[in-house]
This record gives sequence, C-alpha cells and structure tokens, in this order.
Amino acid sequence: MANLKDSRAQSRLEKAARERGNAGVHYEVEAKAIREKTARLRALRIAKETADKSAAVGEGAVLKKPVTKRSVKSIGESAPPASPVDQSKGGLPD
Repeated sequence: MANLKDSRAQSRLEKAARERGNAGVHYEVEAKAIREKTARLRALRIAKETADKSAAVGEGAVLKKPVTKRSVKSIGESAPPASPVDQSKGGLPD
C-alpha cells in the first residue's frame, strides 16, 4: 500500500514538472509571436508615415487650420468687458 501511494505521488510530481516545462515553452512561443507582430506593425506605420511625408512635400502643401464661423468675428463684436477684479489687480488672484 505504501508503494502505491509513493508511486501516485511520484506520478503527480512528474506530471506537474512536465506541465510546467510545457507552459514555459508556450509563453516563449507567444512572446515570439507578439514580437514579430509588433515589428511588422512598426514597419507598416513607418512606411505609411514616410509615404505621407513624401506626398506632402511633393505637393508643396502647407497644412492650415480651416476657417470656421466661430473663429471669424464680425466687425461689431468685441471681447466681453473684464471684471473689476481683473482690471485692478491685473487678473491675478490674491
């Protein structure tokens, strides 16, 4: 009976050791796949940025902010009056 318990315990220990060994291999394979994917995506991003820059230089275009209705003030509009606190102390709090 003692031999049976010892053999079962030994079997469990061996199984656990095999699983730990396989798990390490699994993580290494996963890490390698992630590194390869990251390198591929980085290369695609750099190629796209380079193409965008060369297209902008080729056109000679200068990027400007589009004019919107809110950014254009009419002649009659002016800035709102400053509060008395802002005028007397230069806008700084105590």
